[in-house]
Amino acid sequence: MALLVIAAAVSTTSALECSKDDVLSKYRLSDIPLVSTSKLDDTPPSKTNTTWYFNLCQAEGELPADCPKNSQICGVQTVLLAGEDPIVSQVISWGQGLSYTVENDTESGFVVKMGETNWGSNTVDSTLKFNCAKDDDLSVEWDSKALSLSWNTPFACLKDSKKPPPEKPKDGEKNKEPADDSWGWFTWLFIILVLAFGVYIIMGAWLTFTRSPADFSDAVHDFVDTLKSLAQGVPSFVSEIFGRAVGRGDRGGYSAV
Repeated sequence: MALLVIAAAVSTTSALECSKDDVLSKYRLSDIPLVSTSKLDDTPPSKTNTTWYFNLCQAEGELPADCPKNSQICGVQTVLLAGEDPIVSQVISWGQGLSYTVENDTESGFVVKMGETNWGSNTVDSTLKFNCAKDDDLSVEWDSKALSLSWNTPFACLKDSKKPPPEKPKDGEKNKEPADDSWGWFTWLFIILVLAFGVYIIMGAWLTFTRSPADFSDAVHDFVDTLKSLAQGVPSFVSEIFGRAVGRGDRGGYSAV
């Protein structure tokens, strides 16, 4: 399920005009289209389809005939039975003229709270949370008392923002560590070990030469053999270090709801 709404301006009876609202006019809402999202549930012997329509800022486009005229948010629930015509079982609508408030407006997004709307003998409200993000991703929760929308979208970014903020990791996940930081630490460790080993070999060869010049050629051969052994072990060492660095960098991240 999904989306959301807006309606008039605070304490007014006219439809919401995003371009004229002091807060919402700062965001990229002028280009937001008419949006819909659906969810199909298996409810034997039938299937139940729930579709939410969001006509934010009077976007161009037509709502389905089941939605009341001038709806800004409209939910339609339809029961589907094999071999029979669909049966509309519920229609929930937030129309123009409702009051609204905008809260928590920052560069990361904002929250719109719509005034209560009548639904039969009940009243229901809605809270719409818009988050500035590069890609669209929305989720809707409806419990027959309140509608809750969470929408990650570029339309929730400030007009003067050059790009959306980086996506936040989900709860319980750590931020990805920059690959350069992990690899740089191992690189310096490797260089220090190589230098220390080289100093050890050179000092050993020098001591051997000062004690017995005749044994210097043997020391040189030993040094060359040691370097060959070291060179043969470098690829596997580098491969292991790279695998650890990449493996740790791949943990975490973000997964869509």
